[in-house]
Amino acid sequence: MAERKGKRPSKVILIAIFLLIFFLAYLFISGYLDLRKVGQRLARIEEENKKLARENKRLEEEIKALEGDPFYIEKIAREELGMVKKGEIVYEIISSEERENANSRE
Repeated sequence: MAERKGKRPSKVILIAIFLLIFFLAYLFISGYLDLRKVGQRLARIEEENKKLARENKRLEEEIKALEGDPFYIEKIAREELGMVKKGEIVYEIISSEERENANSRE
């Protein structure tokens, strides 16, 4: 019998190699997609962190202003909380548009 030179790989080995390559490609692609999602989430969290840091700084400055300036405290009390001094009379001017809205609700 004549010996075969350069045996060809069997079909089973070729299928196994193909499946291995397919599996490795799947792992690589799914890992890459997960990495992109994590990167995008990290970017969103970093942006939120910067936003909160700016808000913290603004609030710290407002706290300093409130601690050292009684006129600023009075301004906030009047404008944001609607407070008045004892014996003070407040006149509120209502625009015609606001008056119409109030009348239509009744």
